[in-house]
Amino acid sequence: MLEPNGSDDPLKYYYIPLVSKLFISRINITLRLLNDFSFDKSLEIGYGSGVLLPTLSKLSNQVYGVDIGSDPKFVVEQLKALGCNPTLSTGIADQLLFEDNYFDLVVAVSVLEHIKDIEPFLAEIHRVIRPGGFLLVGMPAVNSFMEKLFAAIGFSDISNHHVTSPETMYNAANSLFMLKDMGWMPGFLPSNFYLYKSFLFQK
Repeated sequence: MLEPNGSDDPLKYYYIPLVSKLFISRINITLRLLNDFSFDKSLEIGYGSGVLLPTLSKLSNQVYGVDIGSDPKFVVEQLKALGCNPTLSTGIADQLLFEDNYFDLVVAVSVLEHIKDIEPFLAEIHRVIRPGGFLLVGMPAVNSFMEKLFAAIGFSDISNHHVTSPETMYNAANSLFMLKDMGWMPGFLPSNFYLYKSFLFQK
């Protein structure tokens, strides 16, 4: 079992009955968009406690991660027990310390909703993805219903943290990437009625 990495790490919600199903479902619908792809170099932005990194390690020859608040040494030590040894660092997504066209895949799950000025972040992500490479994004809906839902599980001020909607992100990404696939939760409803939405873009 992974340990939380910082006071704002949502890892604890993966172990609460019912709530965990929602948190795990959002991961599953997002990763499903990768299908049977394989990658040379992948980057996760906002790796947190490292929940996604073992899966990305199975899909990629080399896995990197950048997070503004997580302790990279703490996460790597935990993941070594799972046979995963990513290269992690502390940093922010609009100042990535990587060469142009370096990654085949960049992943940002439950990250971009926290970014108010989304265009520079997407431009920097675009810079480090090679031509033909992919950007995988997962984001919750940002509306009054979601505010109430988050309040029910302990996030009473979520509107101060979730400041960019998937629609705003999509409109900004459209000038840089081509949308390849999309998923949403719950999947039995039309795509405009969702709790969480995932996008696979290609450069």
